[in-house]
Amino acid sequence: MVALQKLVVGAALLCPTLALASDQTFDFNIPSFGGNGATSSYYVALLESQKRPQESRETLSTLDSFTADLERRLLSSLSTEIVNEIFGPDASSAGSFTVGGLDVVFETIDGNVVVTLTDGVSVTEITVPGL
Repeated sequence: MVALQKLVVGAALLCPTLALASDQTFDFNIPSFGGNGATSSYYVALLESQKRPQESRETLSTLDSFTADLERRLLSSLSTEIVNEIFGPDASSAGSFTVGGLDVVFETIDGNVVVTLTDGVSVTEITVPGL
């Protein structure tokens, strides 16, 4: 029996044991925490929902482009004048304007400026706190 034990121990020492090992690596497997989001159907659907349809842009002629720029510039100047009339250093406590088909009426009530816009169909009232 002792001889058998010596034989088993000797065989174990003489035969190299096979051990397999590799570096431990860590990967996030859940796409929510930085994994491969392309494999998650939820994130693919989220990305698809964020795609916006390409708007077809018309190329305007030089005259159309100039007309559009001039209209924007005139409306900008007009809005600046209206703001100065309502909130500027020489502001009136009440007044009215008509721009195209839009009636603009403003008045100061308890330090707040109430602006009423009427286009013939609907009425919009905006209250601006006193500055």
